[in-house]
Amino acid sequence: MRTLEYVITEPEGLHALPATALVEKLNKYSSEILATFNGKIVNAKSLFGLMSLGAQHGDVITFSIFGEDEDEVEIN
Repeated sequence: MRTLEYVITEPEGLHALPATALVEKLNKYSSEILATFNGKIVNAKSLFGLMSLGAQHGDVITFSIFGEDEDEVEIN
């Protein structure tokens, strides 16, 4: 398992456009990727899951990555 933290830099928070870009990027990996914020855990490869976190500018999301290509996963 690998863990990464990501700070939301978009002024509007994690809204549809940046969430879509992130989901598209993460779906290229075979590993399971979970996102945790404020005690809520969602599938990071799910657009609705990521948007349901309600993360705003400056918030930190923790990503937990499980799988054979976990060391290759990049969130930035």
